[in-house]
Amino acid sequence: MGWERYLDFRCTGCGNCCRGTYLMVTDEDVRRIAKGTKRPIEDFVTFHPVEDINMGQRSPWGVKMSTQRKLMTVKWQRGGKCMFLGDEERCTIYSHRPMVCRSHPFEVTLTETGGIDRMAMSRVVDCPAEWDGHTTRRDLGLLERASTRESTGYLERVEAWNRSRSIPKRSPREFLRYVGLTE
Repeated sequence: MGWERYLDFRCTGCGNCCRGTYLMVTDEDVRRIAKGTKRPIEDFVTFHPVEDINMGQRSPWGVKMSTQRKLMTVKWQRGGKCMFLGDEERCTIYSHRPMVCRSHPFEVTLTETGGIDRMAMSRVVDCPAEWDGHTTRRDLGLLERASTRESTGYLERVEAWNRSRSIPKRSPREFLRYVGLTE
């Protein structure tokens, strides 16, 4: 049995993946969080230099600002943890969480036809998972296809922003306006 063993993964809710990691988000993630929480986008979105997140300058996620490329992320609260991680070590926006959180800790590769080709567990943080869960191939495939669709659309908008010569002020506020998140 190969990667299929990961279908038995069950999250223990330890919160390790919500601490010390930058949570990159797409414009669709931001819309989902803003709508679900009724919070202004500026309350939870920030931009970090790609160097801070150990990504190359050529990363397609890098948004070209006036002085450097930055990545759109969720803000941290004190102690370097996701601002949406609650006191009980539980996500306070679980039903509105970003796609990367929905698929964590899996790294899924799809076939040309959209099936699961292979899967691995991310090793970004220590994960004390239990192995008595049940995730179906179908659900995992649906999630990965939705995540890919959202990411692809966002990366196309980032690329168009980065290529455009008609944007006079390249600031986080202008980028949020450009992708339709603010007016």
